[in-house]
Amino acid sequence: MVSPSNRGDFSRDVGRMIYMILARVLVIDDDPFVRSTLTAGLAHYGIQVIEALENGTRAIELIRQEGIEVVIVDLDLGPGPSGLDICTSMRASKQDIGLVLLTSYQDPRIFDPAGPALPKGCRFISKSELADFQLLVESVLAARSKPLAPIKHGFSTNTLLTSTQLEVLKSLADGLSSNEIAAQRGVSVKAIEGLIAKIQKIVGIGKSKSFNQRVQLTRAYFMLSGKKPPGA
Repeated sequence: MVSPSNRGDFSRDVGRMIYMILARVLVIDDDPFVRSTLTAGLAHYGIQVIEALENGTRAIELIRQEGIEVVIVDLDLGPGPSGLDICTSMRASKQDIGLVLLTSYQDPRIFDPAGPALPKGCRFISKSELADFQLLVESVLAARSKPLAPIKHGFSTNTLLTSTQLEVLKSLADGLSSNEIAAQRGVSVKAIEGLIAKIQKIVGIGKSKSFNQRVQLTRAYFMLSGKKPPGA
């Protein structure tokens, strides 16, 4: 990763090499505006988008045939396989492919607390961190040169929740009561209330008669997901 003090040098180096193709990438995102924005923005830095797809249906075929070095994929692609599913399949299919998971979520576990871990070498970028294309460009080039390098992810402090706690938080955001969550998970209501109390403490929600704690927890979930609550 390029340090802040060297970012000016990084930009100048990219400018000198702009006539070269620094990396060949595949973009997968279900939003056509995001696909076109990524394609144009990456091209400015000498990164060639071979193709931009709305889902992963043809992804494995393309990485095998088109000399693609890095895949940039959105985590939430709507119905069907998620970006994490696609990354896991790609790593199994081609060990030296660079993987960048780009999403609004601050932690991939928020999207699916019970889902698989990030594949080895997969870089995760929250869109909230993407003030410009430089972070993405740096990640693409690093993924290209060291696709299997161990990654230390700087997830939000609030997402130090366990997977079980995240599952309960998601259920609360979906509108389930403590009784419904307890029945769903096969545990006592008291156990769920204990989990909720721990979640409140971790995300920084204190006890107050002025605020509905369930509403505050729902807001916390949507803040971590980078999405707006229904009706907002």
